Amino acid sequence: MANVVVLGVGAAGEVTARLLARDRAIDRLRLVDVRVQRLEQVAGKIERDVETMQADLARTADVRRAAKGADILVNAALPDYNLAIMHEALRLPAHYVDLASEGSPDPKEPSRVHEQLALDPDFRRKNRTAILGMGVAPGITNLLGRRASDRLDGVDAIRIRVYGSGYAEVDGHAFAPLFSPETFLQEVLWPAPVWKGDRIVKLPPFSGEEEFPFPDPLGIGFCYNVNNEECETMPLFLGKPVGFIDFKYAIAPRRKVLLESLHTFGLTRTDPVDVKGAKIAPLDVVLALLPDASSLAGRVQGHTCVVVEVEGRTSGKKSAVRTWTLLGHEEAFRMLGVHATAFLTGAPPAAAVQALLAGEIDRSGAMTGGGLAPGPILARARALGVPLFEGAIGSGRGRPLAA
Repeated sequence: MANVVVLGVGAAGEVTARLLARDRAIDRLRLVDVRVQRLEQVAGKIERDVETMQADLARTADVRRAAKGADILVNAALPDYNLAIMHEALRLPAHYVDLASEGSPDPKEPSRVHEQLALDPDFRRKNRTAILGMGVAPGITNLLGRRASDRLDGVDAIRIRVYGSGYAEVDGHAFAPLFSPETFLQEVLWPAPVWKGDRIVKLPPFSGEEEFPFPDPLGIGFCYNVNNEECETMPLFLGKPVGFIDFKYAIAPRRKVLLESLHTFGLTRTDPVDVKGAKIAPLDVVLALLPDASSLAGRVQGHTCVVVEVEGRTSGKKSAVRTWTLLGHEEAFRMLGVHATAFLTGAPPAAAVQALLAGEIDRSGAMTGGGLAPGPILARARALGVPLFEGAIGSGRGRPLAA
């Protein structure tokens, strides 16, 4: 029997915790967050005994106390804490799963995911597995990209498109990100990495505008390059040369104007400015005015969709496939009382934990989902309720993803 700790029970962490609570292979489940009220709220939705613990993950002593006795650490907190929690996983030792890594505001600097991947030899020595970026994007994206590339002799291009917070409608809010608002703003406003054959090129925010045809019922979405780590990590794990990878968010025109205005007026600055004698970071004011993503369940209209299109060659012939996940917010609310982004982000790490417990992941070390056989985790994600589809490039409708 296993002891599992979920660190952070925000919108996605709640989903992970509640799905894992159903798994009888887990003997003890501990939920950790800095917010006591949030812990009580999530624990109250779980029909089994779980342990809750208040902890500030910015403090090493709290991380150690929260992780004590864990066989698997699921880090659903902010990416700021990834490295500290990974080091604690090594000390225990325990398996480690997180949802995303942190990029860089410097166009000349790589994402911090590379610092995490540098711990690969340490996890190998401990015979433990660290799976990085196992949400939906990154996460399902890596698995779908690996699945498609495994069927190709060579990969010409991988295009990842995400429809969610940029088009979501929430009553009473002009803008309400469906995951951490701080992370969303970093992804949209920081330089965007693109893989071009043998190197990463970072492009300006809101570059690469295109009208992308999402699956039905979404239709066309205006998409832009954003800061996400798949472009930097996929080439490391697919086992063959990749010509091109980009990652874009769909952002409605009026939301684009709003986000550009925030940035232009300096309201996304993190350095304090003087306000009537008080030192205040403008971004802190913006974040204080935005709703918590976990509070939006039942109030969001629309869908969340992640598309991965892979083009390449097999036996000298061109080959292309589109795979995706698509879930309506109302459907997610009926399923688990959450919105679709929370469900699609929180279910894959639960699937990864189940695969680890079942012995379906036999590789040690630190890696993204692109470094794993995708079948076991995708199968478990489907069983948990993640809808997965495949079809031709540009198709509006597809068929359920085959095993």
